[in-house]
Amino acid sequence: MACATSEERMMLAEAEGLGGVTLCACGTVHLSVGAVTVRLAPEAFLQAVKMCQEAAQQLTLEGLLQAMSPSQSNSTLH
Repeated sequence: MACATSEERMMLAEAEGLGGVTLCACGTVHLSVGAVTVRLAPEAFLQAVKMCQEAAQQLTLEGLLQAMSPSQSNSTLH
């Protein structure tokens, strides 16, 4: 995927200290977390969002977030 410069990208979402999601002029979605950027077709990005939503729901339903020790839950990347 040949993507445009950052000036030709539209910011879709941003979380300070974590990363952001931009849409390139060529149609590629850039998902950036820390120093890692994953470039996805819009359909693949939507599938990834659905997958993450399902995982978050499982964490909440199973009480896994509360069961984690504070040292684990404060870490963004492992």
